[in-house]
Amino acid sequence: MPYYVSFDRAGYLIGRNFVYPDYRLQFPKYYGYTLRHLRVQIRIKVNEKAIEGLSEYNIDIPPGKNFIELDAAEMRIVSVKVDGQDTKFEYDGKILRIYINSGSHVVQVSYEAKPRKGLYFILPDERYRDRVPMVWTQGESEDNHYWLPMPDYPNVKFTSELLIIVPKPWTAVSNGVLVETKDLGNETVWHWKLDKPHSAYLIAFAAGEFEAIKEDCDGVPIENYVPRGFRDKAQYSFHRLCDMIRFYSEYTGIKYPWPNYKHAAVSEFIYGGMENTTITIVTDTTLHDEHAHCPGSRFPCPGMEDFTSDGLVAHELAHQWFGDYVTTKDWANIWLNEAFATYFEALYMEHAKGRDEFLYELYQNLRAYLNEYGNRYARPIVTRLYRDPEEMFDRHTYEKGSLVLHTLRNLLSDEVFRKGINLYLAWRAHGNADTEDLRKALEEVSGQPLDWFFTQFVYSSGHPVIKYSWSYDPGNKIIKLSVSQTQGDDSYPIYRLSLEFEIKYPSGKVDILRFELSERETTIYVPASDRPQYICLDPQFKLGVKSVSSDKGFEEAIAELGSDNLMCRLEAIDALTRDGSARAVEGLSKALMGDSFWGVRAEAARALGKVGTEDALKVLLNALSSERHPRVRQAIVDALGNFKGNENVAKVLVSVLENTTESYYVRSKAAQSLGRISITDYGKHLIKALDYPSHNYVITQGALQGLSELGTDDAIDALIKYTELGKPTPVRMVATQSLGKFVGIRRVYDRIRELLRDQYYRVRYAAVAATESSLDSRFLDILDDLANRDLDGRIRRYARDVARKIREQMQRGAEYAKLREEIERIKEEQRRIMDRLDRMEAKG
Repeated sequence: MPYYVSFDRAGYLIGRNFVYPDYRLQFPKYYGYTLRHLRVQIRIKVNEKAIEGLSEYNIDIPPGKNFIELDAAEMRIVSVKVDGQDTKFEYDGKILRIYINSGSHVVQVSYEAKPRKGLYFILPDERYRDRVPMVWTQGESEDNHYWLPMPDYPNVKFTSELLIIVPKPWTAVSNGVLVETKDLGNETVWHWKLDKPHSAYLIAFAAGEFEAIKEDCDGVPIENYVPRGFRDKAQYSFHRLCDMIRFYSEYTGIKYPWPNYKHAAVSEFIYGGMENTTITIVTDTTLHDEHAHCPGSRFPCPGMEDFTSDGLVAHELAHQWFGDYVTTKDWANIWLNEAFATYFEALYMEHAKGRDEFLYELYQNLRAYLNEYGNRYARPIVTRLYRDPEEMFDRHTYEKGSLVLHTLRNLLSDEVFRKGINLYLAWRAHGNADTEDLRKALEEVSGQPLDWFFTQFVYSSGHPVIKYSWSYDPGNKIIKLSVSQTQGDDSYPIYRLSLEFEIKYPSGKVDILRFELSERETTIYVPASDRPQYICLDPQFKLGVKSVSSDKGFEEAIAELGSDNLMCRLEAIDALTRDGSARAVEGLSKALMGDSFWGVRAEAARALGKVGTEDALKVLLNALSSERHPRVRQAIVDALGNFKGNENVAKVLVSVLENTTESYYVRSKAAQSLGRISITDYGKHLIKALDYPSHNYVITQGALQGLSELGTDDAIDALIKYTELGKPTPVRMVATQSLGKFVGIRRVYDRIRELLRDQYYRVRYAAVAATESSLDSRFLDILDDLANRDLDGRIRRYARDVARKIREQMQRGAEYAKLREEIERIKEEQRRIMDRLDRMEAKG
């Protein structure tokens, strides 16, 4: 019986498992005054991990208002002046209220702070003696007011200048242009100024022992600041930057809108990167050597790259248009920043590396979104129901948002989409926008209403779930194509979709069938003189947000591997993986050994690992001896981990792990797979690999993951050891998360509880992940505490989600126990009835 969903069930407007009962609608903040310019002098007191600040505000106050409020967390307010005179103020540790008359005024606030967030001191200590000392800020979402009193919300824009006083020989870099440096003896003042308005969360600086690499890009000065000693690695991360600036300027029709562009690479950054206006701060883990970039060859190696910073650099640069030049007016609309940056990152990959790279990146975006949708929650991209702004920075905002933009671009055409984006940016230049502004700009240039599209994909949760099948009637020479939408209550009930099918015939002819789908179920009859070899849905991936299922057999899938379209070949690999027969292995072997695009070969390798037969293993080992692309080699080595107990495979993995000419990342995968093989004698190779040098300690990380698969006492001891302070943070994260498998061991349980209070955010997050993998109710007390009190909104949300999962499991356990009791009671009652019947029969 078909499953019908109607519009009277409006769950799709809220979603599933995202909203908690205490959530309330969040609307943009309104401060009631205009901040035109902010000038701040900050003295960095390194030894105290503190700052002294003097902030000056040029403010316009409307008639009838006699005070202003500044967000200012955990500070000591020394003095407040208005137009040079002391004035009355009140401060409660969060909000600074200053009493002031209407009109234009200059307000000065002198203050001191030891920030717990927003500004971070990364300094050498007894555990990390080799650190390059530095201080950096991270304002998004609302953390800048921990070091700088301000109206800390994205809809407040103003010009700014920072005077940063740092000890010699430090450099300080900030928004805008360098006005001057001033020698103060043991200190230096670095004076930076930006004369175009930008949002509060985008004010930033980084200070430390940096080296600067400078170049000119068509009149735009570029400066990349890296920690002392890293200068020779900068080229590998930033070598495409000028080309990116040119591409975005040309695509949007808006020339790069700021006076310069800078990167500062810093240690222990809590994100990959942050797009502060003109000064993007990135993690120093993105800096890498030639071998990480081009294993086995010389830089540059287009088409053969292994680790690359291109995606990160392109994403953060795109924000200079989408997020900095035009900024979301509130966190509910943050996809206007992040989805555009994610999509433009992919567009740049198409420009630089080709169509298949572009589509494969979007395919990975779809996987990331579907993983969050399936394992965590569903929500509309734009929603006002949340608690912390950080909850909005998820796979729905980034990856799903990018796919919605891609779908919109295909609906309108690239030309119309570009015109609409140009109008949107020009219309809201140096201002704020919401989703309706984007819709209206696209409607203006396209001449068509788009309410229906935004309602389906932006204001509703979920996505289309499309099932299709076909049959051929040779007598009537007709293809019967059945298509249905099978999404559930957390998705829009009936989508309006433009679909395409690729139909390939034995003659070599390829037809493209196009039609509008606006019903839950439909059947299409297509005249055809011969039975198709295959039919492929959405061959060019024009509908980016969807999941698809079909009953494709292996002969059809093998034929589909010959399609010119990447998405059809990926669909074929998925079908062959499910089939798993010897013929399916033949098809996957063909794809692994012969496809022109590395992404298809990598997917075929993973598929063979899932099939897991002896024939599949032979194909993988054969491919390993001939495949040169490092990312395909990663997939092959990863797939080999599925062959548990196979000593020959273990020996191959050891040879890869110990080969110093091999890619760092392939060796890391070899270590993980060696553990998954589950032959404990090979644990010694993993212990040895813990000390192998590699970019970002990735081989050490792989060895730890391999050890966690073995689960021996030595392995667990190693995991605990590598969670200790003094080990690199990426290594501590992996070791911490891996401990989640062993919470039944008391010393592991105790260590995870300690790590849930770790001083490093990323380690705490990994510790929450460890509790999720265990679902151990003994962690509920500390998870509840983190959900309420942790400084970071992402951890608050994650801890709350894990605690809910644990309680749901406990409830199911209680229900199961109750059901077992009921079954036992019924069995006992049946036994008594049978016993009575037996006695009655005996009497009879």
